[in-house]
Amino acid sequence: MRAFLYLTAACALSLLLYVVLFGFLVSRPLVVDQAQQMLEKKLAYGLSTGHPKIVLIAASNARFSHSCAVLEQSLHRPCVNLGVAGDVGIDWVLDTARKILARGDLAYMPIEFDIYSRPRTQLFTGMDAAYRFRHDKGSLAERGPEGVARAAFMFSLPTLAQSLGEMALAAAGVHRRFGLDTLDSQGDETGHDDTKAVSYLAVIRKAPENMPDNDGLLANPDGSQAAIAAFLDWCRAHGVTAVGGLPTVFNDRPIPDAPIAKLRAFYRAHGAGFLVLPNRSQYPRAAFYDTNYHLRESWQHRHSALLAAELRPLLSR
Repeated sequence: MRAFLYLTAACALSLLLYVVLFGFLVSRPLVVDQAQQMLEKKLAYGLSTGHPKIVLIAASNARFSHSCAVLEQSLHRPCVNLGVAGDVGIDWVLDTARKILARGDLAYMPIEFDIYSRPRTQLFTGMDAAYRFRHDKGSLAERGPEGVARAAFMFSLPTLAQSLGEMALAAAGVHRRFGLDTLDSQGDETGHDDTKAVSYLAVIRKAPENMPDNDGLLANPDGSQAAIAAFLDWCRAHGVTAVGGLPTVFNDRPIPDAPIAKLRAFYRAHGAGFLVLPNRSQYPRAAFYDTNYHLRESWQHRHSALLAAELRPLLSR
């Protein structure tokens, strides 16, 4: 009996130390915390602008490949770019969008293909879950007991090593190549030009083309797909025009019609539109920066100019 009590006490102490360590002491200031800082900057701009406005919703494809600055200048409406990073749960971005959208606004959603099929487990263990458990525990309650539990127990020894390393680098004044300083006021990424892209030429040449998997595109309907569907329903109920779109990818071969039709049907089922540019948002590999979702800055502006022409008729609705 005494051995059992000792074991129970040791387990309880280990659990307590785990919670204190990852919930109150260590953090990842260069990656996880920076994602929150970016989102806060974008949210602040959105709250400071009037209505009607345009809000871009996706992961890093919105941030790197779309320019709200260009859309603002062309369409004469405030525009907020909520794109942050691919590891951020899409529901975190959607929750932020709800705070700045109102009747008459337009939400354009060029969401990356792989995000639609992310399962519930992945949605609940993204970069934002790590941030919330460390800095904003109360917000985890919105995800229910499962969301709280998955966020609480997603850490490991490698996470501890990464946290200590990032904390040391941050204390030494080290910064990442992209961060708050490289975002413009609207939340667009800037500075990823041709000169900086030289270092990634080999990466882009060897990168696989990013075609949507028609069979698995809308798999796992209880994950990210459910969060997107709930947001589209919210938009319809609140008079916000929601429009899906294609993310920017290589033009090695055209995106097939079947997955486009599947995405269009998904958005229409929730009262939203789906916009396909004449080029299907596809560009030559030389137009991309460091991944197959990130255009170089000059092409980011060209793509946004094409997008502005297609969005203009929707603004009068």
